[in-house]
Amino acid sequence: MQVPLYSAAAVALLPQTRPAVDWRQVRRTGPGRRSPLAALQPAAPADDTAFLAEVARIARVGRAAVVVWRRNLPGFPEPVAGTDVHPRFDRREVAAWLLAHNKLAIPHTLATAILSVTAAGVDTLRVRLADPELRLADDVDGTDRVSGWTEPADADALTGASGAAWGMTVRRLAVPGAGAVAVTGDVRVSDRAASAGGVYIELSWPARVRGRADSAAGIVRHALPYAPGEGCPCARHTCGGIVPASWCQEHGAAASPVMEWHPGGGIRCTELTQDREGAALTASP
Repeated sequence: MQVPLYSAAAVALLPQTRPAVDWRQVRRTGPGRRSPLAALQPAAPADDTAFLAEVARIARVGRAAVVVWRRNLPGFPEPVAGTDVHPRFDRREVAAWLLAHNKLAIPHTLATAILSVTAAGVDTLRVRLADPELRLADDVDGTDRVSGWTEPADADALTGASGAAWGMTVRRLAVPGAGAVAVTGDVRVSDRAASAGGVYIELSWPARVRGRADSAAGIVRHALPYAPGEGCPCARHTCGGIVPASWCQEHGAAASPVMEWHPGGGIRCTELTQDREGAALTASP
């Protein structure tokens, strides 16, 4: 019986060289459960090829970029199958060429997100999420989600805080490649599973309560007065929201104004800004 051997680099590159596999699903498969890999058909080494489109997915670029590389850069692998219009390339040769030309990097560590949450009766929790995935909705009626792997104790703490009456508040969520996010309540644990990588956990919340997190002040919120006045000293934003000044006669704390609060920099804030800009364009001659 022959058993193929793989280098540590080849194993680390699997999520990139095999982009068709849902590796997050593989990682969150718990003990005793069937792995999604079991459903894959094994390919003979001679048949392990990729079209230009999949080479582009491996390198995380557009197909046109790969066409340019093939035409202009030296040593790009020759097709081993397919046609002139749809050539197929040996996957291992492609991966080696991409590595040699700095089009692909071997990941040494998983990305990490830092999550800071609070809830009624619960002290502030700071949790690390390994291999985080942040999925943000495009409209106020959608649902935002963040998931990753954490330690069992942190997963238990998040699950407990999620059971509070108003859910959790995310004071700051810092995910690589995205701006810092804050969420004003209503955060719940929507999925949890033990796996070989620790505990997989997913948090979700209505997109309308998501906003921007400020590094110093935490959650940024704007008050939208139902009857806005002119000439007040409150700080104003393009969405029409204000941050009330305590000495403002109309919006100050002593006046107890009726306002709609929304997270600054979130979908609600963007929607209000677009409404105001659209109204201004309509009113202009």
